[in-house]
Amino acid sequence: MTDLDSKIFVAQKAFIEKNGKVLVLRDPAYVIDGQVGLDFPGGRFRYGVDPHEELKREIAEETGLEVEIGRPFMTWANINHKRVSNKFEIYLIGFECKYKSGEVTLSEEHDGFEWVDEKSYNKWKEDSSYFQALEQYFRFKKGV
Repeated sequence: MTDLDSKIFVAQKAFIEKNGKVLVLRDPAYVIDGQVGLDFPGGRFRYGVDPHEELKREIAEETGLEVEIGRPFMTWANINHKRVSNKFEIYLIGFECKYKSGEVTLSEEHDGFEWVDEKSYNKWKEDSSYFQALEQYFRFKKGV
């Protein structure tokens, strides 16, 4: 494989806060050491589409929620992402989002969810960039 054979996608993920907790999703297509993986609503940027409107659409599609998109608080790379071949790398941008309305209704992409806070998020601990992003989210909220 040459450098020209690899591709990089840019994606965004929503860290939706409601009553001091953030929404995490279970992704059955992503398994680490026998444990179903952690995910957040979002998706890849599409050419010619407003990124905030695209993130709102992805959130509504994956969770049924309406949110207010806030500022980005971190970036990270996810190499060998579960949904694409190993010729791809996804560069992710995590956005702070505020819950506005709706009840969580999951799409077929996810099979579970939980609202977690700084005291309860460790039950989702896994060796992934998504868990590291969740840890960073709570550091960001503390101003660290």
